[in-house]
Amino acid sequence: MNKAEIHKYFKSTGSVILPVIHVLDVQQTSKNINIAINEGAAGVFLINHDFSVETFLPIIKTIRTKYPFLWLGVNFLGVPGDKAFPVLGKLQTEGTAIDGYWADDACIDERTEASNQAHAQNILDEKTKANWDGLYLGGTAFKKQREVDPEDYEAAARIASQWMDVVMTSGQATGCETPEDKIASFRRGAPNKALGVASGVSPANIHNYSKDVDIILVATGINYSGDFYNIDPLLLRQLLHESRKYVNNKSDTDTAERADRWYLTRMSPRSRGEKYAWLDPSSSYINAQAFHTMLDDLLEPYSSSEIDVVAGFDAAGFVLGAAMATRLGKGFLTLRKGGKIPVTYDVVPMTNYSGQTQELEMRKPAFAPGTRVLLVDQWIETGGTMDAGIRLVERQHGIVAGIAAVCLEENDVSNKMRATYKVSSCVLPGTEMQRQCNSKHLEYFSTFNPECIFPDIPKT
Repeated sequence: MNKAEIHKYFKSTGSVILPVIHVLDVQQTSKNINIAINEGAAGVFLINHDFSVETFLPIIKTIRTKYPFLWLGVNFLGVPGDKAFPVLGKLQTEGTAIDGYWADDACIDERTEASNQAHAQNILDEKTKANWDGLYLGGTAFKKQREVDPEDYEAAARIASQWMDVVMTSGQATGCETPEDKIASFRRGAPNKALGVASGVSPANIHNYSKDVDIILVATGINYSGDFYNIDPLLLRQLLHESRKYVNNKSDTDTAERADRWYLTRMSPRSRGEKYAWLDPSSSYINAQAFHTMLDDLLEPYSSSEIDVVAGFDAAGFVLGAAMATRLGKGFLTLRKGGKIPVTYDVVPMTNYSGQTQELEMRKPAFAPGTRVLLVDQWIETGGTMDAGIRLVERQHGIVAGIAAVCLEENDVSNKMRATYKVSSCVLPGTEMQRQCNSKHLEYFSTFNPECIFPDIPKT
């Protein structure tokens, strides 16, 4: 298939994300398929990493019966297409249709002319003979196969493009990033062919591949830390979110556009007296699309495997914090203003954004020593409240795993926080929106329409 055909096939404008499930049994496979479906993946690949093909086949049949309309691909570990296609053809005649086969080794020899690829020709003949009509993804210069000289990558891709539907390659080993120059060489060798990678892609680096890669097979990049067999829904959601930012092989969110996060214009300017905050970020929560896109951006740097509990500040931080805890699948801890907690507590003094001296309280004990805490507030202006939260967490021997807020106004305190901790914010540092927030006046205030925050109500 060419690039255009593969994107139409999967109805995807960006890189097609296909989670790879290392199968243990039907229950574990079903659980992970449900996650993939719920997060909107185009399909899944199943791989028999720990047992034989014979043991794998009954599981495949059960899964196909359970999910008759799922795009389902398989990988028989270490089995080339000429051995796999007869099996897939037999499954098909028995009513178990498999949509794709991914072979680790497509048996391409870049040292030989394209017209003299005997093994590749035999694989294609077996596919035709088996009457199997699925998608063939063939590993070329692939991990754990014969090493290919980088100078021959372009030739390998050019030759491979004649023998399979999708030319697949990888990094040096499972979980290792595929070098960008390798991808560039493959794209030069097969400029119009569907191209895929199968190792090392994650939400943090997918932008390196989206320009040239059409299909991404991913396992370790979306698995829980240290867990080879289970998908982390948050990581998959983040990966899919990032993949959708790329249209027609061009990022639609370059630095300038990413800085202009549309939902920020749903924040309302102050309409009451000077004693009130200069804007109301919570108005952007009312619109569902704005709120959930904001959560996507705030959660982007964090994996559920690196957070144990989310802590939110009284009171606006409760909204974002509780929503983020739900997304991460974690518990939620409230950090309260003085005099609110009816149980044993820790307390620290603080000076808030208005210059008032207050106290911040946290229940005691709140968590076990070593607990990793994500601290969430709506807005960080002087940093006094967040600093108090950090002190409370560390006094109980917790670890501050991150800080999240709609905005951190730029000053010495917030700069130190960014240098010390992992920080996420909707307003990106160094942008025009950040500059306007620092000055406490946003240019859109003059034309702000309060109705823009209204939730979308279905018409009847």
